Amino acid sequence: MSVVGRLLADGVGPFERAMAAGMSDDLPVPYAELLNPYRTEERFLPWLAAHHSVDLWFDDWPDERKREMIAQAAGVSTLYPGSPIAALKGTLPGLRRYLEFVDAEIIDRIAHPARFTFGRAVIGRTPIAHQAFVAHYLVKVLLQAPRNRFEIGRGAFGRAASTRVDLEPLRRVKRAMVIAKVPETQYTVSFAWRRGITFNDNILIDGSHVFGGWVDRTRLD
Repeated sequence: MSVVGRLLADGVGPFERAMAAGMSDDLPVPYAELLNPYRTEERFLPWLAAHHSVDLWFDDWPDERKREMIAQAAGVSTLYPGSPIAALKGTLPGLRRYLEFVDAEIIDRIAHPARFTFGRAVIGRTPIAHQAFVAHYLVKVLLQAPRNRFEIGRGAFGRAASTRVDLEPLRRVKRAMVIAKVPETQYTVSFAWRRGITFNDNILIDGSHVFGGWVDRTRLD
């Protein structure tokens, strides 16, 4: 019992002793550890996320990812020290950080007020017809193919032939992008980060690529 407890008169009841303990400075409650996202118990993580106004959260995230999200929201992240993630909303660095939590990355981005941009169009035609004053993103995110299927071309056979590709990763990316932007901004996003090989790609005839195969896109146009 601290000094407050020693001031109690003899014969006081449990209520008075509890009040004295509540006013003491030596309660056996590890506040510093409870509020540390990297050290608190797993069962306290949802409470700590609400405490720091975490706005991107999925219950099936691994424990380490939940802790890092809380740490970034609180501005105590070891990866980004002193930089709360919410303060970066509306910026490209902020969007990149939110997308990291949903296993996605930005491959290319166009944000300009006009349809024609030098270096991304051909004189005489405008292959890029993006809306003006809208940010356009090419985002890479992996989808899990159905298991136990046998592929020929674009078909599938076996027990998983009728199983659809899980689109939950795409929904989570869209959720992260909405959270990362400011309300008055608009954006479009393409997840087509791969395209079919063409003759214009000048691929090497060394077996590394075949016609009918796929290559990664690096640009939106």
